[in-house]
Amino acid sequence: MSPRAAFPRSGARIVLFPALVPTLVLTSGLWPVRDGQEDARPLLSTPAPAVALRPSSVVGLESYGCASCHAEVTAEWAGSAHGVSWVDEQYRAALAEKKRPELCYDCHAPEPLLAGPLARPETREEKRELGIHCESCHQDAGGAVLGPRGTAVDAHVSKNSEHMAAPGSNELCSACHATNIGPVIGVAKDFASAKMAERGLSCVGCHMAPIARSWASGAPARTGRSHALQTPRDPAFLRLAFGRELHTSGGKSTLVLKNQAGHRVPGLVGRKLTFRAELLDASGAALEQRELALDERTYLPVDGAREIAFTHAGASVHLVGVHAEPRASAPVTFLDETLPAK
Repeated sequence: MSPRAAFPRSGARIVLFPALVPTLVLTSGLWPVRDGQEDARPLLSTPAPAVALRPSSVVGLESYGCASCHAEVTAEWAGSAHGVSWVDEQYRAALAEKKRPELCYDCHAPEPLLAGPLARPETREEKRELGIHCESCHQDAGGAVLGPRGTAVDAHVSKNSEHMAAPGSNELCSACHATNIGPVIGVAKDFASAKMAERGLSCVGCHMAPIARSWASGAPARTGRSHALQTPRDPAFLRLAFGRELHTSGGKSTLVLKNQAGHRVPGLVGRKLTFRAELLDASGAALEQRELALDERTYLPVDGAREIAFTHAGASVHLVGVHAEPRASAPVTFLDETLPAK
């Protein structure tokens, strides 16, 4: 049997590390952008999810008014989990098993959240097939379109919003993402309890990458936010949630996995992350293997870490991370690297 064929479980203990999210900014190449500073920072590439949504995009956009002027941003949104939130196959299947499915409607087809005080969303009656649509986040009670700048246009009244303009706010995202219901874990509560905003971080800073594009048909390109959304379905994005270090002391090696996200990981019931670690000597020969699994019960808390302890001292560790996602037909490898000991 190959030394990588079996990975016996080992005990792993949780360690808390303060302020790990800023470490992500410095070491991983992902910039959780502080509003007002995005132009000075590199732009992320378009998200490349390995697990597809079903359906893959909203249909019937030819009759959607926002799409006529904002074609690029509408296309980003249409292929996101926000866009298909009402028609998503996984969501529809979950509803069929619930005694009160209407409890899920509010966040999957909400009325404009900024039409009044931000509280629990209300379900809209029309155009539910558009999911969390533009109006859900960008329309006020008077029908004005809200954004970070409030640029005047002929098509509609525009206003800037404190929830989108610098220094920004996480309340808009938290209106839905602080809710625990069904398989959904309210990870925004973790974000708030860890005081991430006080560190200069925001939800959109990680999940809505800065992007240079035209904000409307015929308008010049400028830096804005991608509505395609960065999610764990993208292996490269998921990989950035973890700091990885191998330490050797007292004749033994320890692999430390640090949570560099702004909330617990994973953040969805049914999602499982498995780390397979193989300790190697200086010649690259395997010394021993260990495995650590994270799910909704054994999650890695915000600002936390887990240690995988080995009984040998190694020169490096070969680490493989595998993501089992409810939508995926098979687990996806999001991490495959060899780390030297420090």
